[in-house]
Amino acid sequence: MNRIAVVSMIGVALCGARGWSQGKTANDESASKDRIAPIYNVTVIDHGVDAVNYRYRSGPTKIDFRGTVLLSDAKGEATVESHRGRTQIDAKFENLLAPARFGREYLTYVLWALSPEGAPRNLGEIVADSSNRAKMSVTTELAAFGMIVTAEPYSTVQQPSDVVTLENRVRPDTVGKIEPIQAKYELLPRSHYTWQVPEAAGPEPANRRKVSMDRYEAILAVYQAQNAIGIARVAEADKYAPSALAKAERSLAEAQRLQARKANTRLVVQNAHEAAQTAEDARVISEQRKRDEELSALRNRTEARPGSAPATSRREPQTTSGPESTAHK
Repeated sequence: MNRIAVVSMIGVALCGARGWSQGKTANDESASKDRIAPIYNVTVIDHGVDAVNYRYRSGPTKIDFRGTVLLSDAKGEATVESHRGRTQIDAKFENLLAPARFGREYLTYVLWALSPEGAPRNLGEIVADSSNRAKMSVTTELAAFGMIVTAEPYSTVQQPSDVVTLENRVRPDTVGKIEPIQAKYELLPRSHYTWQVPEAAGPEPANRRKVSMDRYEAILAVYQAQNAIGIARVAEADKYAPSALAKAERSLAEAQRLQARKANTRLVVQNAHEAAQTAEDARVISEQRKRDEELSALRNRTEARPGSAPATSRREPQTTSGPESTAHK
């Protein structure tokens, strides 16, 4: 099965990591306001995504997926079966239009499991074929969870974006205890991944060549790795997590080398996925270290304020008898 290659379109989107931006400048604000603002503010409470406790030994059961306002024609279903220590999920989806419709930075879809407490788990990437259909088979250690699908810049993200395209829907014949997801989970706003498209990029080409599905997945994996490294650089991983970033860049270079030699696409995908995962780790490490640095600087500024007294000077006077109390009489 062939899929229209997005090589040209994504190549334009990734023409320079310097274009990535996590915020707005004064000059860009009015021009980019509509594009980088959150387009779908989602919480599991507001939209009624329920967790299902797929009890062990209950046998397989089905649950549906319905598209959100962002992808209203999308749909799907999953067969879920709980085994000892794991839960098997066999899902299929339809009408998954190209995620780049939400912005050129979005290259793929990811399926997430949400615990009843709202903690997200990345279950894996959803890659649609030329008919905009996809299948996937994954497992999770969770027994009770809800599921959503989001558009993402790469498949190894650790936190879902706010571009939520599908949510699970409990069917009348779904077997399991329904548990509302009590906690609101945090979604990364679009601005986290938004970048300014260079004016020289121009329109997308009218005639895009077709490639095999294996080749398409390899091309997509390499572009996702480039995305991940670009985002990690914006997070200053070259300063706060240089070894992890360097490792990601080596894996990407190997994937590109194999791709240029037309090597086995599995090797290309393997190295590209390793690059994306390592870059995501570098981004997370970098952001944590920056937060720690900011907190340390804030504490230092607070302690350095004029008039700040040591904690010991604010103690209440001693009331016990003895030499110390006698000396203060």
